[in-house]
Amino acid sequence: STNLIDYASITAQSGVTDDVGVQPSDNCHTIVVYNTTADTGVLVGIVPTGTNLTAANSATIPGGGSLTLRIGTRVYRPCGPIGTTGNVRLRVEGIGGTPVLSFQYINSAQDTAP
Repeated sequence: STNLIDYASITAQSGVTDDVGVQPSDNCHTIVVYNTTADTGVLVGIVPTGTNLTAANSATIPGGGSLTLRIGTRVYRPCGPIGTTGNVRLRVEGIGGTPVLSFQYINSAQDTAP
């Protein structure tokens, strides 16, 4: 992306792992996720396409909580590119409800280590 910050949001479905509609770009080095729903947790993970989220391959964000993922730009990621140019996706799943998540993708003009 040519923007320094990109945004996305999604309503996570309970018990269903979904891709975030807007995936981080190759020059995204940090993802900030905010769970805007006070009483419902969510799983968030970067996993291979089609993989369901579990406690072992994702992070749990409690209701009203946030998570900052320092992923480094594409050249520093062990998983390689994320989204349409790669075989891994940023995915979410609600825990017992349908939380609304807000994403900020912080991008760099150059390669940035995690």
